[in-house]
This record gives sequence, C-alpha cells and structure tokens, in this order.
Amino acid sequence: YFPVRAGGDLAVMHGIAKALFALDDAAKADPSRERVLDVGFIETHTNGFEAFEQAVRAIAWTDIERESGLTRADIEGVAAVYAQAKASILIYGMGLTQHRYGVDNVRMICNLALMRGNVGRPGAGICPVRGHSNVQGQRTVGISEKPELVPLDRLDAQYGFSAPRTKGLDTVGTVEGVIDGSVHAFIGLGGNFVRAAPETERLEAHWKDLALTVQIATKLNRSHLVCGRTALLLPCLGRIEKDVQRSGEQCVTVEDSTTCIHASFGTSEPASDQLLSEPAIVAGIARAWKPDDTRVPWQAWVDDYGLVRDAIEATYPDQFRDFNARLHTPGGFPRPVGARERR
Repeated sequence: YFPVRAGGDLAVMHGIAKALFALDDAAKADPSRERVLDVGFIETHTNGFEAFEQAVRAIAWTDIERESGLTRADIEGVAAVYAQAKASILIYGMGLTQHRYGVDNVRMICNLALMRGNVGRPGAGICPVRGHSNVQGQRTVGISEKPELVPLDRLDAQYGFSAPRTKGLDTVGTVEGVIDGSVHAFIGLGGNFVRAAPETERLEAHWKDLALTVQIATKLNRSHLVCGRTALLLPCLGRIEKDVQRSGEQCVTVEDSTTCIHASFGTSEPASDQLLSEPAIVAGIARAWKPDDTRVPWQAWVDDYGLVRDAIEATYPDQFRDFNARLHTPGGFPRPVGARERR
C-alpha cells in the first residue's frame, strides 16, 4: 500500500512510466532479456508514442517525488512488479476521476496499459469501479446530454416523435444552472446529487430555490433533506428486492466494468408491498403527462421488462443482438468494444 499525496496520482503514474522506460533501456542493452515495452503493440495500435516518451523522460524525479508524496524507490518498485506481470488489469475508482484532473488521470492509466500491451488480450485491461451500479450501462443505451451520441433519427422513426437536438446539461452544467437560476426543477433517479456534485455548499444554498425536486430512491441520503419549494421523495424497489409485475417475476440488466451485460434478479422480499419499481415510476410519470399518447407502450414495458429489452435491441441491433436470448449467459455477454478486439 502506497499512500499517494492528495492530487498526486498523475505524478505517480508518470513516475511509473518513467521507471518502465528505464527498465526497457536496460533490457535493450542485454539481448538475452525480454523487452519491457510491448513494441509490436505500440507500433500497431497507438499513436503519439514518441511525444509521450519524450515528455515522460523529461520529468525530473525530484518533481515526481514532491508531487506524489512517494519516494523514487517506492515508484520504481511498483514499476518493477508491473513490468514482470504477464498480464495486468488496471483498476481505478472515483478518487481518480472526480476532480479537476480526472480526464488526465484516466488517459494516463490508459497510457500505462498501452505501454505493456495490456489491452485486448486475456487477463488484461482497464477496469473502472463505478459509483452506481449502472452508470456505464445507461450511456450504452443512449442516456446522454449530447445528442450526437444518440441515434435520434432511429428513435424518431420507432416512436413517431421528434427528439430534441439541443444539447442538455451534464453534472457541472446542472450545478451551474441551479446556482444561476436557469434550472427550475430536478428529478433524480437514485444517487446523492447534492453531496456528490462539486460546489456542495453553494449548491445546497440555491437548491431551496428550485420550484420542484423529485428524488426516486431506495434509501435516505443527504440530498433528500435539502428540498426545493415543492419536494417529492418517491421510495422504490431496490435491485436486491424481488420485482413481480403482471407477467411474473422480472429481472433488470446491468453492464459491469468489463462491459459484459447480464441479468440481475432480486432475491429479498420487498420492504413494503406498496413499493413501485423504477420502471413503474418513470412510466407512471410519462402516462400521467400524456395519458392519451399511445406511441410509447409504457404500461406494456412495466408489465414485462423483456419488452424494454426488445426495444433496446431494435434501437441498437448490433450491440444487443438477441438481447433476451443471451441475457442469462454465465458471466454475461460482452458488448462489442473495439479495444477488446484490438480493432
């Protein structure tokens, strides 16, 4: 265990890369030794490597030690272990992503994996640990504030409406909108937005100015205690609870950190027989808003979640081919990812 200085992650990873270059230099000088860098992989599957190498070699160890809070010997020891591993999975949590240099941190993790060819082969890869069970899966099925990432034309054709083409708000944009008054309502499907978002104190101060806040949740958290002028707290079934609808017991689907998609069944009895599922709540809001609009089969989707999966397959036929049929594959079925196949 190496206690990295807060904010020192980039320095540590640059130090590991610098040590890997030094180990590779030593291997090149001895023909009997195997190279540390995966030269063939780098030449075939990466770009910009020379500039990256030059930048890393130029960093002084004194700067790395000061910023990381670790000694050169510590970092070189980590690099030596990594260099000896035949395959490595690089796992990172939200501590690396939820701050100013989160994107740079993830890019550097990728660089370390690419240096050793730890992408697209058995036992190797990059694995993010998410803060919620399906943060990754929601993006896969088109939940995004960026319209260019969603097959809007296909959705228009499927459901007979024109989806908005204007860009929505991400987390930072939402926080800024609450603070400056341009956001008037908030509906949260799980999560602890007020506490998890940046600028928590400023956000809490302005949260009470929202006309409406709706929290759909499985358990209480701080965000439920900070309310808009009208506030609703809607408890729902948790993923560990049995979900029985008109067609029988239901399962939901999750995409794990290795981009494998699999079924998830609840095993516990619900905390109350009055709890609704998340799909039932969302569909209920939609039906109450447009009671005479039959273009989207909201009630049928609530009755049988398999129909939701059929709809996902129709929207993303390549990624979700035979969705319901493959759902119970042991370990899940992998979503097509170019990096896994070295494409």
